[in-house]
Amino acid sequence: MEELDLFYSQMSEASTLTKEKKFEEALNLYAKILEEYLDTKEERIKEYLPYTLYNKALIYANKKEYEKELELYNELLSRFISNISSDSELIFSKAYMNKAVCIQELKGESYSLEVYKEFLQNFKETKNKKILEDIVQAKYNLAFLLGKEEKDKESIEAYEDLIDTFKNFEEEYFLEFVAKALVNKANKHKELYEFDKAIELFDEVIKSYQQFVRQVAISYHNKAAILGELQEEEKLKTICDEIIEKFSNVHDEFIMNIVSSAEVLKDKDKFNKNCF
Repeated sequence: MEELDLFYSQMSEASTLTKEKKFEEALNLYAKILEEYLDTKEERIKEYLPYTLYNKALIYANKKEYEKELELYNELLSRFISNISSDSELIFSKAYMNKAVCIQELKGESYSLEVYKEFLQNFKETKNKKILEDIVQAKYNLAFLLGKEEKDKESIEAYEDLIDTFKNFEEEYFLEFVAKALVNKANKHKELYEFDKAIELFDEVIKSYQQFVRQVAISYHNKAAILGELQEEEKLKTICDEIIEKFSNVHDEFIMNIVSSAEVLKDKDKFNKNCF
């Protein structure tokens, strides 16, 4: 018990030093803690040892020393991932997500794809809601980045995976990602000239996710764009009327621009249809 108390005391001291921005002292203390307790038999200490590396990484993140930050996430995951438990898995989840951000800072977005894939593979069975919050974000980031890489088929499949995984959740945090995934998946079909599939998905957002006003407005806007491209004038006019009716009183600059576009499209005699 004495060993455990001393460990907690040292961890608390390191945390205090970090809050006081005494970063070098905190880093040295975390290094000392890891060295002293790496071979401990005390299970509670083993469980919290990954925090020494994680907290050190956060200090380097604060200092914008991303290479050192990345080294620590790599060490944390390689050294401790085999000992993951239900009580400690959150720290590994956060390490993966932070590692992806760190790699983006150092190398660019596309280099984080493998980090997200590894994270999702290692945590595919988790039921922990806090970790699922990271997983839905990781699935979204993966699909989005695949889209930016013009890997359209893979991107669509990744959005489908997110939607299938989280569409039956009740929490709005997860459902908003589902709505965003539906919109982005629809846009991918639109880019591929698969207009029927795109419209079907936009309609799903409009019908089933009305609580997410921005996603609904985007769905209306992009559906109108397709109808304009298809020269379906009557359907286009109906959509423009719906946009104006639903969103004219929404005080959001982004949505107000969508309303303005609908007003332009509605009056073909006064405005050029290419303004949309």
